[in-house]
Amino acid sequence: MVKYKNSYLITIICFLINSCGLHLRGYNNTSFKFPFKNVYLDCDTVIICKNLHNVIINDELATIVTNQKNADATIKVYNEQTTRDSQGFNNAGRISSYILSYQVSLKILNSNQEVKAIIPISSQIVMNYNDATILSNNQQENKFWDLLHSEATNQLVRRIVYFKNEKK
Repeated sequence: MVKYKNSYLITIICFLINSCGLHLRGYNNTSFKFPFKNVYLDCDTVIICKNLHNVIINDELATIVTNQKNADATIKVYNEQTTRDSQGFNNAGRISSYILSYQVSLKILNSNQEVKAIIPISSQIVMNYNDATILSNNQQENKFWDLLHSEATNQLVRRIVYFKNEKK
C-alpha cells in the first residue's frame, strides 16, 4: 500500500514540474532563432568558434553557409583575449587565487558587408590556488577555461538571438 502511495506522489510531482515549464539543461527551445536565415561564420583562430558552430547547428538557430555571398549576415568573431591575473596572496606572500578572464568581440555584417553591430563579450572567474597541489590546480584551471569559453559562447548566442536588424 505504501509503495503505491509513493509512486502516485512521484507521478504527481513529475506532472507538476513538467507543467510549470521546467526543462532540462540543453533542451532545444525552437522558439529562439537568429534574426537571419543563413549566416556565414568568420572566426579564423578563435577558440570558441567550434562551440559556436555546434550550438548554431544543434539548436537550429540558422543555416551556416560556406560561401559568404549566400549569407544573409556574416558573424565575425575576433579580438580574442585571455588573461590570468593574481588576485590574492597568503601569509607567506604566495599567490592564493587568480582571476581568469576571457574576452572576445563579435561583429555582425549584413549581406552588403555593412557593420550592423559590434558586440563585446567577456566572462571571468576566480580560481583558488595552492602550491601544494599544482597538478590539480592545472586540471582545475583547464576546467575553468572550458567553463569561460562555454559562458562566452552562450552570451554570443543570446546577444545574436535578441539582435534587432536595422532593416526591419
